[in-house]
Amino acid sequence: MKNKNNIFWGAILVAFGFYFLGITNDWFQFEISMREIAKFWPLLIILGGIAVLFNERKTIYNPTTALLVAFAIPLGIYHASNSAVDNFKDEINDEFNFDWHDSDDDNNSDSTENFNSSTQNFSIELDKEIEEATLEIGGGAAEFHLEETSGNNLFQAETKLFGGKYSLTEEKKGKLHDIEFTMNNKNNSRSFKFGKGESNDVYLKLNKKPIWDIDLNIGAGDLKFDLSQYKVKSIDVKTGAANLNLKMGSLVPNSLINVESGVAKVKISVPKESACEIEMDGALNAKDFEGFSKSSTGTWRSSNYDISKNKVSIKIKSGLSAVSVERY
Repeated sequence: MKNKNNIFWGAILVAFGFYFLGITNDWFQFEISMREIAKFWPLLIILGGIAVLFNERKTIYNPTTALLVAFAIPLGIYHASNSAVDNFKDEINDEFNFDWHDSDDDNNSDSTENFNSSTQNFSIELDKEIEEATLEIGGGAAEFHLEETSGNNLFQAETKLFGGKYSLTEEKKGKLHDIEFTMNNKNNSRSFKFGKGESNDVYLKLNKKPIWDIDLNIGAGDLKFDLSQYKVKSIDVKTGAANLNLKMGSLVPNSLINVESGVAKVKISVPKESACEIEMDGALNAKDFEGFSKSSTGTWRSSNYDISKNKVSIKIKSGLSAVSVERY
């Protein structure tokens, strides 16, 4: 009986080991995601308990139980990280009326009910000598939208805000155009508190001709930027809690994405022709880097990292976030 039990539990451990080894090295793919698998982490605890019952000494201190619990702990942390982000996201959604789901409908404001809102419009013309542009955005909680400028404009923006306004400053430095777009409330503070049913919307438009450096310093927000047709050299995002969705292109040789957040849901899409490297800092983050392998330096890299001319570097520092990087 003892030998049969050892064979049974040994087979289970071997199966688990080969499964995670295959997933890590992309030997095979399953339709089910790691997020779904992580929901079953308590099953490993149950199997650990069964192993105790089948153990002759009926002790918890046996190798089988220890290994099963060792598997359960990281899966439990992964699942808890995802759940915490989702719960926080729902709380922010209830409080600020953010739409955290992908949607093409931007007409969320109601001018009749939200009578305290104010609308502003901004525009900067494109100088023919300008080759690079920097955009610094500072603000509180808002939904940010992006599309291409109309006419010969370098930058355009329309804002619909509650309790605050944006200010725009610009400066030309040879072939470089610096733009600073900052939101302040009545007390000149970037901290905003809204009632249920109220939301801030910022509609940005950027010209596709220059090379862009984008710096976003926002509070809680929903940001979905399709940058695949823009020449983006770097994008730096600092946020407390946000839903970030970035789609990058391959129009510049090297692009840098830097994200610093407290609690966030981050999705980054990178073209397959570009090599990609991911550096992650934060122990309680849920990661989904399908198609990447972990290098000896502790980073995750795409298979074409050493041969591709175009490279995208992603650096993420977060307290508790769900982060996914996909290839398209």
